[in-house]
Amino acid sequence: MLTLHHAPENVYVCDLVEGKKRTPVFWHPKINADMRNAVDNLEFFNTDYNRDRFELSKDQASDIFAKLGQNETLENNQNKFFKVKRFVTESLESEMDLAGTAGKFEINFPPGDKFEGHTLICGGTNSGKTWSAVDRILRNLKGPKKDRRNFLIFSAEYHNDRTLQPLKHERFRDNVLGVDCSETTVKDSQWDGPEQFFENEIMFMVNSAPPGSVILFDDAMDTPFPTQMRTLINRMLRVGRHQGLNIMVILHSLRSATWSSQAHQSAKYLYLFPRSSKGKIISYLNRDLGIPLAKARDHVRAFSQSGRVMVVRLHAPELLLGDQLCRLI
Repeated sequence: MLTLHHAPENVYVCDLVEGKKRTPVFWHPKINADMRNAVDNLEFFNTDYNRDRFELSKDQASDIFAKLGQNETLENNQNKFFKVKRFVTESLESEMDLAGTAGKFEINFPPGDKFEGHTLICGGTNSGKTWSAVDRILRNLKGPKKDRRNFLIFSAEYHNDRTLQPLKHERFRDNVLGVDCSETTVKDSQWDGPEQFFENEIMFMVNSAPPGSVILFDDAMDTPFPTQMRTLINRMLRVGRHQGLNIMVILHSLRSATWSSQAHQSAKYLYLFPRSSKGKIISYLNRDLGIPLAKARDHVRAFSQSGRVMVVRLHAPELLLGDQLCRLI
């Protein structure tokens, strides 16, 4: 269950940010009524969408939620009453919805150089892939100096991509090192061909990265040395944690064959964008994660309404996380 209460068995999930206040969100492995989340008014669940889900009229819904608020049982329509009660109880245990508030959920790098886990970001052009990576990186760079990590960025459009521009600010020069991997840069470099460039500019920096570093590969298949980059990415996804290196990979397609197969096995976080790839995401949730089709559609609908991104946490606890919505799966 999801909870804001501390307990020895808890697993940290993310931060709930409300202005300058940060509250850790945890997953607790057992159902505990004392740790259950609460809402000020159960009418929060009395929406058109939920009334349609349970085939309720407005009067029926009003009666049901009034009795739930009084912790009593409705004498008539008991079948629908208990379905709604079960839904509300499960939602309070497995879901956090910040709709209508200024709060938001954030995934941040842990303090120090602790290994966090790899990240795969998939989406079409202009869906917000690079922006999501940059936003998470900037939160670390703007945080306490002792917790700032080193970031290596390999991009075929490093000089031209305006989304990466904030990372080039002078104040971050000690923590961010970017390498433009475009054909023009390779051709104008001191090295004789793409192979030498890869060995001396890419491999040298990866091998020199200190523990705790984060390596971002942005559209690596567009570089002049895609085979070497794919081999490097897949190897780092498998063994990077032993070196304390966190890998972030950006791809255009959720299913990119050999480019994404290892990432789907090794990544802790999978960033998806339900406003631009609904059908593909529904299919992925249904076929790969085993979520019933109707529930997968409901997830995509809910997260497309709550924000731009839907993060699938693939390591236990498995859950979906957006800007203002968090659900266990």
